[in-house]
Amino acid sequence: MDDRFDRRELLLHLGEVLEAMRNVGATHPFSPIAHLASREPFLQALPFLQQMSPRMRARDFLERAVSAYASWPRALLEPELDRIGLASTVQRELFADDPQGWASYAAYVRQKVGWFGLDLDKTARASTPVNDRDGENGTMSRSSAMRTGWPWKPVE
Repeated sequence: MDDRFDRRELLLHLGEVLEAMRNVGATHPFSPIAHLASREPFLQALPFLQQMSPRMRARDFLERAVSAYASWPRALLEPELDRIGLASTVQRELFADDPQGWASYAAYVRQKVGWFGLDLDKTARASTPVNDRDGENGTMSRSSAMRTGWPWKPVE
């Protein structure tokens, strides 16, 4: 399976998370992260922050995000992409007590990576495609066919 574009999108998202962590670190540590994300201009550009629980404070986000994303760089370089592992660490660390927040966050990431979190979200699995293949004939979906420019060769 050619997942190089998904890897690229997840790497870009990881960059967004790191940017959020840097910017949150400069704000009030005891303020709710969702509140900061809606009021601070430098955090408004990162819409996934507004999906965090209203109870999660900025310092809690920093601690949990480190655990949630620490394995991503290595996982994104592995020959076989661990789709469940990538999503489950984020769900467990940032959304364990917030299923609605998880659903919103996963939907946000699925705008770029169509399979993200589907194995963890049983209700969405039936209505959202799991991969870039359409039907049984093996043709590529329109969104996959339009992707160009990624420099890595697919893993075989």
